[in-house]
Amino acid sequence: MALFLFGALVVWTQPHPVEEEPEQLPVVYDTPAEPQVPLYMQTDERWGGLPYAGADLATSGCGLTCAAMAWERLSGETCTPPMLLNLVGNDYVQDGQNYMPGFCEWMAQQDPKLDYTVLYEDRSRALEESAAGRLVFGTMEGALHEDGREYGGHVVLITENLYGHITIHDPCEAYPVALDYDEFNAVTWDYFISIGRG
Repeated sequence: MALFLFGALVVWTQPHPVEEEPEQLPVVYDTPAEPQVPLYMQTDERWGGLPYAGADLATSGCGLTCAAMAWERLSGETCTPPMLLNLVGNDYVQDGQNYMPGFCEWMAQQDPKLDYTVLYEDRSRALEESAAGRLVFGTMEGALHEDGREYGGHVVLITENLYGHITIHDPCEAYPVALDYDEFNAVTWDYFISIGRG
């Protein structure tokens, strides 16, 4: 009995851990990130050989590939080049060339909140519209950047103009092309057309 009381006394006199309040974690209000513009390549081996515009996507699919990138960003849903090809076929090909107003019209029919411009040649306007958050299709020839591939005629997608840094998705390049204003103005641009909301 004495041993029991001694044991109980030892247990009772041991320091008892103090229960601490759990540390309050900071509350983080997470807002979804803006959808990003994907970078698809018209020469991707998964779809480059699909028939398009009298040839195939790898050869003639620059405009359709840029339209797929734009539509994925604007719709928030995946839209690879073959997915868009299944939706529109060759409807927006004129004389073997991608007809970007047709792609813009199709997108606006799918989402009436979208609006698009007429074709225009003003480079400053293209940069202003990109800076305002619109996606701008640009047709060009020659090289897009120093040591870049030479094109006879090509469509690219201007995705961003932020603090003088212009980001362009070229469907023949694996990475976004970054240009400053001087480099942008050195490109032989033909016309532009932009699409966006508001």
